[in-house]
Amino acid sequence: MNETVLLIFCGLPFAGKTTLANELVKHFGWVRVDLDEINSERGLRELSNDEISNEDWKETYRISYERTELRLREGRTVINDTANFTREQRDKLRAIAEKVGTDSIVIYVNIPESVARQRWQSNRQTKERYDVRDEDFTEVADNFQPPTPDEHVISYDGSLSIESWIHEYFR
Repeated sequence: MNETVLLIFCGLPFAGKTTLANELVKHFGWVRVDLDEINSERGLRELSNDEISNEDWKETYRISYERTELRLREGRTVINDTANFTREQRDKLRAIAEKVGTDSIVIYVNIPESVARQRWQSNRQTKERYDVRDEDFTEVADNFQPPTPDEHVISYDGSLSIESWIHEYFR
């Protein structure tokens, strides 16, 4: 894939979006925009998710959209590595891609909720990544709007290795 494109990741927390995104970055050198990393840069990761205010979350999202647009304008392929669990959120990112004059693809990490929940609970023991509050996981799971075919979707369901999936869709 040589053209600039916005890859809009979509899926439940702990579905494996970041793992997949990091592999794409490793293979192709694409830019990844991630809310947790922005919160860390802003000094908010020393706080628990309970302590991050709505205003701070709005600013983190604003920064993510700004970075996404800036990198696309630089001619870079961008991975927006966020849950993007509603059509409205994905539409906002598509509008950024259209504004810049590039295409977008939704990468739907379609892992069963039971698997995502098990990974989430395991993470509370291992603390390998930032936690997600119970109410946030529930909000995403209860309000998840799977992408529709008109959104230009590529699904990853874990049935192929990540390497095989990348080879099938991006080589």
